[in-house]
Amino acid sequence: MRLSVCGMLVFVALTLSTPAFCLSPKWEQCQDVNNEATADRSLAACNRILNDHRETPNYAMALRNRCGIQYTKGNYDCALADCNQALTMEPRSAIGLNRRGLIFYMRQDNERAITDFNAALRLDPNMANALDNRGLAEQAKGDTEAGDADIARAKKINPDIGQ
Repeated sequence: MRLSVCGMLVFVALTLSTPAFCLSPKWEQCQDVNNEATADRSLAACNRILNDHRETPNYAMALRNRCGIQYTKGNYDCALADCNQALTMEPRSAIGLNRRGLIFYMRQDNERAITDFNAALRLDPNMANALDNRGLAEQAKGDTEAGDADIARAKKINPDIGQ
């Protein structure tokens, strides 16, 4: 009996220590980064998280998500500021590096975009999005062969990429 009470206490402690974003509707909305139709609602959810001091350990994730939402809305300056701040907090975030690379790509700064995609791929060599994005930046830079190879490799990892 004593062992099961201890086990139950451990379970309760682990459950209570689970990050809020696993259950919170505001986190579900803040994670919806690619949907233009819900972008304003998603942005508001991320802002609520960033204004909640209990969420401080998760600020980098909220900033990465807000970066993605701002990117989706075409607000590249705001997106870049959020990505930079998130990467200051978590410099080894492949998602953050990929998102910032996308912003540089949209600004036609392909060298910086490729640098960020390379950094993301060093952290996660099979990140299909970073491969596909690097391929697009390489093509835009005029390196069609390298771009085509990256895009083909990305499609092997995720056949739905780019659709």
